This record gives sequence, structure tokens and C-alpha cells, in this order.
Amino acid sequence: MKKILFCLAAFIAVLMTPAAHVFGSELNFAAKAQLPDNQVHKDVSYFDIKMDRGAKQTLHVDLRNDTDNEVTVDVGIASATTNINGVVEYSPNNIRPAKSLVFNLKDYVKAPSQIKIPAKGNTVLNLDVTMPDAPLKGQMAGGITLKEHRTEDQAKEEQSKGMSINNRFSYVIGLVLQQATQPVAPQMTLSTVRPGQVNYRNVISAALENVTPTFINKVAIDANVRVKGAKKVLYKVKKEGMQLAPNTTFDFPIALAGKALEPGTYIAQLEVYGNQSPDGQVTRQVNGHKQRYQNHWTLTKQFTITGHTAQDLNQKDVTLKATNHWWVYALLAVVALLLIVIAILVIMLVKRKRKKDAKRVHVN
Repeated sequence: MKKILFCLAAFIAVLMTPAAHVFGSELNFAAKAQLPDNQVHKDVSYFDIKMDRGAKQTLHVDLRNDTDNEVTVDVGIASATTNINGVVEYSPNNIRPAKSLVFNLKDYVKAPSQIKIPAKGNTVLNLDVTMPDAPLKGQMAGGITLKEHRTEDQAKEEQSKGMSINNRFSYVIGLVLQQATQPVAPQMTLSTVRPGQVNYRNVISAALENVTPTFINKVAIDANVRVKGAKKVLYKVKKEGMQLAPNTTFDFPIALAGKALEPGTYIAQLEVYGNQSPDGQVTRQVNGHKQRYQNHWTLTKQFTITGHTAQDLNQKDVTLKATNHWWVYALLAVVALLLIVIAILVIMLVKRKRKKDAKRVHVN
């Protein structure tokens, strides 16, 4: 039993760290970070570096090519972000930067946009890192994305075969920079709440922001939405096991479970718990069980849904379309049944009238 618990704890710890990740189905090269002497945590596969203010340092990534052909690798550098699922992303994406982000990692790490690895050979990717001159109280986080380059002809050929460009092999190595290792107390804010959609389904999107330069791990959120001035909860959701990157926005979706948006003024309330820990001072009740966290925020925001917005989103919601079609079909079926009944009654009345007319003729 102890071995099982240990393995489970180790697995969760791996999920909560910016380790090197491999994405895709092809594997034409390998990458490994050369951890320097000023690495904070020695037992991880990503860079976690402590540097002085204004210091400069070159980090190295070993690249290996086991194929018979030269491999060209595209290099991308990005600041860490948090997606709508509460998962930290280290690759370039379209998630908007947080207003609280003072030090964007891609501005302090320079690398070539491409690098070639000879056939059956090795090479080293150099990353030139400059620590800001200003004090950094916390962490600056991001990642290095390594993706095999595709020419236009190769991309067209893959698309003709039905291969998605997102399935291209990529390797992501996390990079965390800090000037000191003292912990920073996290802070969360709720900037806006608005209606929106995820995968063509209506949601209420709560724009949370981790305004501090530190990771918030093992995050849980209990959210609900009600009409302003009413006590009845219209929509609610509970989610846990999330992580927020330093100084990032997090558009938390509150699903409507197939319900249509209605115009009006609403209140959204979110109970946000951070850094789950056995010795946490904050208690969260879940299905009769207690969970302990080190941090807790109660965030409330009033928002309005206009009639135009509700109508527009409802028309685009695929679940509502399916529901509307069902009612249309049901209504048509009822109308058809009524027409059949009316037709039968008319036929019966006509036949009865003909019989009466025939009897009168016979009597005469």
C-alpha cells in the first residue's frame, strides 16, 4: 500500500512541474537539457536557474539525430501561460498576456530560430539568458519548443494524406528563472465575467489572473452564477487539480449544461483554493470529505448579458440547435398525426352520409 501511495504522489508531482514534454507521433531527434551548476532543483529534466540581477549566462541543450538524414529543427521561446483547462502551457500560443506580467521570458532568452542536426550526429543548442537588472521577487517561467521543420512541399504532402499540422513532433523544455528562492505569497484577482463559448457551447467565462510571479499548484474552484438579487443558483461547477503559471490569465469556463442564455444582470461567485497541502489552514468540503489548502480567495463580480449577445450565442450553440430541431420534429409529428385523424374522421363521415343517402333512395 505504501508503494502505491508513493508512486501516486510521484506521478502527481511530475504533473505539477514544468518538465520536458514530447508531443506528436514522430521521433526523428532527441533533446536533453544540460543542467548547470546554478540549477536550483537537480532532480528534474527542465531548467530551474538562480541568477543574480543583470547576470548573463548561456544554457545548453543537447540535440541528437539517429536518422540517416539531416534534421532541421525550429526553435521557439515563449512565456508560460495557463489555458482554459487550468493547465500550464510552455509553447507559443494565442493566450493573451496578463497585465501583471512585467518580465516576459522570451525577452530575456535568445536563441537561433533554426538549428540543423547532422545525420547520425549531435549538436548543441545555445540559449543566451539575461537576468533583468530590476529585482524579480518570484519566478519568470516559460519554455523552449523544438519542432522538426517542414518545407511547404512537405506540409502540402502531409495535408493531402490527412495528417494534421498539430501532430508534428515537438519537444518542450521548461525554463524557470529566479533571483532568489524565497517563497512568494500568491494573489488572485477576477477582472471580468462575460458570456462566451467553448467548442460551440455556451459558457460564462470568468477571467481570473494570477498577479504574482509564482506558480499556484493544485488549484480548486467552486463557482456559481445567479440572477442579481436572487438566491437561486442557475449554474455551478466544481473543478480541482489545476495549476496556474506565474503572472498569467485564466479564463475559467462555467458550463450552462445545454441551457440557453437569458438577458439580464447576474452575479458570479468563485471560491478559489490554491496549493493543496495536508498542513493547509483552509478547508474545502467535497462530497463529505475535507481537503486542505494553503490559500483561499472569494471572488465576486457582477456582469450583464444583453439580448443581442444572448440571441447571437444561442444561435451558435450546437446543443441548443439540436434541442430546437427535436421540438420541431415533435411538433411536425403531432401536426401530421392530427391531419391523419382528421382525414379518417372525414372519410368516416362521408361514408356514413353516403349510406344514409343510399337508404333514402331505396325507400323512395
